[in-house]
Amino acid sequence: MKTTLRDVSHFIILALSLVALTSCGGSGGGAGMGTIASATQPVQQQILDSTPSPQVPFDIPLTTLSASSGGNSYTATYSATPNNGTTMFDGQQANSSTISLTVTENGATIATEVDTDYYLENPYQPLGMSISVNGGQFDFLYNSADPLPLLLTAGDSGPLGSGTYYVANTNDAIGSLTETYSVTQWNNSSTLLLTTNAAGTLNGQMVDETLTYVLNGVDGAILASVKLTVDGTQLTLLSACAGCWDY
Repeated sequence: MKTTLRDVSHFIILALSLVALTSCGGSGGGAGMGTIASATQPVQQQILDSTPSPQVPFDIPLTTLSASSGGNSYTATYSATPNNGTTMFDGQQANSSTISLTVTENGATIATEVDTDYYLENPYQPLGMSISVNGGQFDFLYNSADPLPLLLTAGDSGPLGSGTYYVANTNDAIGSLTETYSVTQWNNSSTLLLTTNAAGTLNGQMVDETLTYVLNGVDGAILASVKLTVDGTQLTLLSACAGCWDY
């Protein structure tokens, strides 16, 4: 029998992190924003050293990211949408989210992925994921899962989980994946960067993907970039929000 599972990787395969994400709209105030006490006083910018970890399950409206490489233009669209109700997964009732990624090159679609992420709520516990990548079907089962700390502080790093890929609906293992995280300050400003990396192998191909999120203590997490390899080309796709967090 398969046991617990979560996250993915890629041909694409997208490695999904255990954080809540929001859209790119900025906040009008609160922690992380400089204030002006009077016309004669300088702007005082708060340096953010730590912030509460974003909550799960995540809900990401459609986000567009872009990159260029070798004279070609690439665009990716990404979303994660919690589904209503529960469904059976691995013999138990589970909540689920639908996660999608599409990558185009010069306007033509070159990669698509649609995943269903299964988990328990209250407290959140990842259970598994079914994966559809360019028409191929896979499952991923976690051997271990480590939540993000309740408080994220610049300099933090550690494991998020590891597990095994399987041919869909079988016990035939075809790869493995390990995911880690790190937290850094952004340009000595009022924001932190949360970076997750997923590395492993799938059907003999290397899986290596990095996602970066902006944390400002106000808006939860904002998807900033996705670094992955598509058809042998390594891409760092940036959201249109790139730079908007730099108060």
